[in-house]
Amino acid sequence: MDRRLILALFALAASSGHTFHSSLAQIDYISTKKTLEVIVWIHGEDLERLMREKLGKNASLDKQKEAERFVHGYLREYFEIKTAEGKPLPQNWVGLEVRTHFATAYFECPAPEGLTGLTLTNRILQDTLPDQVNVVKVKQDGKDRLELTFDNSQGAGPQPLAALQTR
Repeated sequence: MDRRLILALFALAASSGHTFHSSLAQIDYISTKKTLEVIVWIHGEDLERLMREKLGKNASLDKQKEAERFVHGYLREYFEIKTAEGKPLPQNWVGLEVRTHFATAYFECPAPEGLTGLTLTNRILQDTLPDQVNVVKVKQDGKDRLELTFDNSQGAGPQPLAALQTR
């Protein structure tokens, strides 16, 4: 799913009164760097509501440092990439962009063994929004490999990241 399509989906949701709850993510394994580059898009309204539930009524995505600390901590817990041994990969935080209708989080994870054996558990907002659907596009060196869907009917994971490997 390219970035324009993702932005169009969020624009449609925003203009339609935000009738569905979703997050979108892209994980791209860069083989020359042995790194996963991760981008996560979350509806700002839903994320800010969660922040206020956890941090108090004055919490806001407009407070950049507070928002970054909260989102980074939240993603470490609710968007987990693990090794075959069950060890979480460290998330090297890059940053957070907050736009009118969505927040975009960026981080990288070292992946010296590539995608093989890695799993993802994606529970973003699923404990607070029963209809939340989280979609993740997995790429390798920019080429589409796999699309994963996490919802409350199918479960939040873990799902393998290496279902489709380059031959």
